Amino acid sequence: MVMRGAKPEFALPGEPEVQTPPQIQVGSFKVAFLTDGLWLNDGGCMFGVVPRELWKKDHPPDDQNRIRLNLTCPLIIRGSDAVLVDTGIGNRLRDVERRIFGHDDGWLPDGLKAMGMEPGDVTHVVLSHLHFDHCGGVVRRRDTGGFAAAFPRARCFVQRGEIEVARSGGNERLRAAYRHAAECLEPIKDMLEPIAGDTLIIPGVRALVTGGHTTDHQVIMAQDGGEAFVHLADIVPTRSHMKGPWNQAYDLDALTTMERKADYLGRAAAGKWWVSFAHDDRIFTAHVVREQGKLKLSDALAVPDHYGSGLPAGRI
Repeated sequence: MVMRGAKPEFALPGEPEVQTPPQIQVGSFKVAFLTDGLWLNDGGCMFGVVPRELWKKDHPPDDQNRIRLNLTCPLIIRGSDAVLVDTGIGNRLRDVERRIFGHDDGWLPDGLKAMGMEPGDVTHVVLSHLHFDHCGGVVRRRDTGGFAAAFPRARCFVQRGEIEVARSGGNERLRAAYRHAAECLEPIKDMLEPIAGDTLIIPGVRALVTGGHTTDHQVIMAQDGGEAFVHLADIVPTRSHMKGPWNQAYDLDALTTMERKADYLGRAAAGKWWVSFAHDDRIFTAHVVREQGKLKLSDALAVPDHYGSGLPAGRI
């Protein structure tokens, strides 16, 4: 890390030594926490109206106000089924975007390899929504040019409304948010299975619409034997967003985000569910507990320190 005055400047490591992803057991399901790597994004965008003085200790920014974030992609496995939740950014960014976001080719294939798996072993892909940091890795840029499906044998599930909004370009804000969507959706058009509302993906695994972040944003839940896991995606992107009014500037409907995350976090605490976040740079998954009226995390599975070596890390 190079210091300029009191402000840290950092870049992300390009060649991580990806370990076998940490795993939990949820009934008969194994959930492995893959990542497409760490990346950088503007802290103000990630925390909206929350003042920088409040979030900077846990998420220290660089001199461009970017903070370190993860691209968590849980893999839910039982028998021959392997359900991948979100796909990160992938390798589709152009050079200028790679510099802006500090992200290179993506680590998801390395995580699969560390588990003794190949992209063709993924049977289902469920995308929480179609922002580039969640769906970009559904395709891979080919050396010969163009894009191909990253998981060639998988069925791909996205809310129909999300696809329609992404393709419509209804206003300037939506056009900016989904400008990459056609590039990601075209190569998987024959694998894409639009869904409408809460949907069973495989027995025990459901996609559940929350709205808030986008109109048709969905979370993914696995339940079996009285145990449960839910990937909260972008309604609770980091541990800090567990606080009610801490929301992203990207949220289309912040009030709905607040309502839905309060509901899911409350149910997680009551039911002793595992939860995971889309972008937390320190924690892959944890139990939610309620202590003296406040929600906290316990039994956390940490992101390996060397994934972000040389980068400023905030407090847990």
